[in-house]
Amino acid sequence: MAASELISARVIRRVSFYYEVLLKLNLSPDTYISSKRIEEMTGVSCNQVRQDFFYLGFAIGRQKKGYQVGVLLAELKRVLSVEKCAEVVVVGAGRLGRALTEYPLFGVRNIRIVALFDNDQQVVGQNLKVRDEIVPILHVDAMDAFLRTRAGVNIALLTVPESQAQGAFDNLIRLGIKGIVNFAPRILKIPKGNKQVQLINECVGASLYKIVYQICRNQEGEHRDE
Repeated sequence: MAASELISARVIRRVSFYYEVLLKLNLSPDTYISSKRIEEMTGVSCNQVRQDFFYLGFAIGRQKKGYQVGVLLAELKRVLSVEKCAEVVVVGAGRLGRALTEYPLFGVRNIRIVALFDNDQQVVGQNLKVRDEIVPILHVDAMDAFLRTRAGVNIALLTVPESQAQGAFDNLIRLGIKGIVNFAPRILKIPKGNKQVQLINECVGASLYKIVYQICRNQEGEHRDE
């Protein structure tokens, strides 16, 4: 695969599964893991695992042994661009915003929440202790000045109420944020012509509805077969 070639979202999603598996297994860097073992942990077929690694240019497998964990982790980090720490801000300091900030596995995944922003004066000025760091809750009006001092911050998690989501999203784009994960129960859209911004609408409710629907359909099918 050419270095400039854009990797599809489906491949990146599977690569993230492989990376998560290696983190959870916490194996010694010198040990080997087979594509079959990755299949058992992720549900992705071993053939697909090998195809993905071949497509990504991973010439690191050894016949009958598999892939050396340390080398494979380094390659997956490179593909996912997580070799260096990703600094992130959270907009919305409610329960969800705080829970994401305190999520313990962000640390080992090179993701660091550096600040939360809110317009509620009752929470502005508070600090959250996350592992060994203090994460401040600042007023949204201070976001511009804060981002000017933190050039490495270009990702935001949006956890504001639905009514505030579009305005907060537009403000993040105006301030130069390039990647936004929207947790508000509203589908946001990137302004036309703006190809620099990456948006993921991560609606928890919609995902839950999909699961409920699938289970109900499966149960209906089981009843018809009785």
